[in-house]
Amino acid sequence: MSEYVELFMDQGSDFSVTVQMNSEDNNLAQNLTGYIVTSQIRKSILSQNITSSLVCTIPQANTGEIFVELDAANTANIPAGTYFFDVKVYDTVAGLKSRLIEGIMIVTPQITQ
Repeated sequence: MSEYVELFMDQGSDFSVTVQMNSEDNNLAQNLTGYIVTSQIRKSILSQNITSSLVCTIPQANTGEIFVELDAANTANIPAGTYFFDVKVYDTVAGLKSRLIEGIMIVTPQITQ
């Protein structure tokens, strides 16, 4: 089951958040070898249009950490407002897909350009 979170993204600034994935069996860091992680932002849950795809990386598979990021040039192109997002993981070895986190992404407007 995914965790619900509210995140804030400053328009025109680098955005970064670290997500920790732990094993359901023992609550220790999940080894993410063979995993693919994806994330998208949409204006509404039912929207067919993707506002932005976030860049997801696994720096070291054995730590269970996932970096979710978007650079300043791309956040500048997202209109200020409230969006929906999720982070999905795909275990290519087991063939399982699941949603790790989901929630609301609030994009705050930039003042200084």
